[in-house]
Amino acid sequence: MKNKIILVGGYCAAGKSTFSRELARLLSVPCFNKDTIKEVIGEGFGPNNTDVRQKNSSVTFMLMLYIAECFLRAGTPCILESNFRTAESGHIRELLDRYDGECLTFIFKGNLDVLYKRYVERERAGDRHWVHLAVDEEARESFKSGHICGGLGKVSVGRTIHVDTTDFGKVDYDGLYLAAREFMEL
Repeated sequence: MKNKIILVGGYCAAGKSTFSRELARLLSVPCFNKDTIKEVIGEGFGPNNTDVRQKNSSVTFMLMLYIAECFLRAGTPCILESNFRTAESGHIRELLDRYDGECLTFIFKGNLDVLYKRYVERERAGDRHWVHLAVDEEARESFKSGHICGGLGKVSVGRTIHVDTTDFGKVDYDGLYLAAREFMEL
């Protein structure tokens, strides 16, 4: 059996973390969420370190890549969740090639106005870690352009399933879990 990785990527506030954690539970596969790793790194450096906000995203991706390599080397599948950027997909492909790996990618997207509203509501709820950039209602256009220009939602490695989460109630989660289970069993 080939080495396997599942990527869960896409837009902010599209439900990537929630889905990836549930998928990990259902498949009994370790899951690494970029935001969680980012928060741990941030705590290590402390809130007064300016490098944390400037470099934490790229450092977190490098760490996720290292974790994925360790799992591929061991022949153990894992799930990586992040708002992967276009430039990062090449690194993931190289890693998969090196370890004869296969990948299933879920891309979570939706109407950017709806997702931005969710993002702001989550920020206002006060349960976001300090390492995440604060947003406000005036930042809507930069939120949208950052998603589009940054290539979020375009990273496609291996078989790719696009998921529109504008309305969570319309998402066929059971079908997504089944697709992941079938991928793992191939």
